[in-house]
Amino acid sequence: MSESPPRFPATRCADCGLLYGHEAYICRECGSETFAEAPLDGTGTVYARTTIRVPGSDQQGEEPFEVAVVDVGGEETVRVTARLEENPELGPDDPVEFVDRRDGVFYFRAA
Repeated sequence: MSESPPRFPATRCADCGLLYGHEAYICRECGSETFAEAPLDGTGTVYARTTIRVPGSDQQGEEPFEVAVVDVGGEETVRVTARLEENPELGPDDPVEFVDRRDGVFYFRAA
């Protein structure tokens, strides 16, 4: 039996409950500045993916690499942009799991 993936570090507005897949400072729904950690299940599915062949200056030497839009979480989900590890063949609706966050970038791999 494999280990379950790490929890995904989502945040939730403390006033209206809106869920975010990134750090938020002002809630787009109610304007609140109060947030709480709301870790989600670390499993998800690929919504879309692409290969980056000409990266920005801070990613020179890493190309080509895979980037995906991932729906992550269990009953509640958030959609995030992430790097894919190990498997460039992943496509829409393929299952993935959260690996970690490095230098502000989320990483997922095939589940």
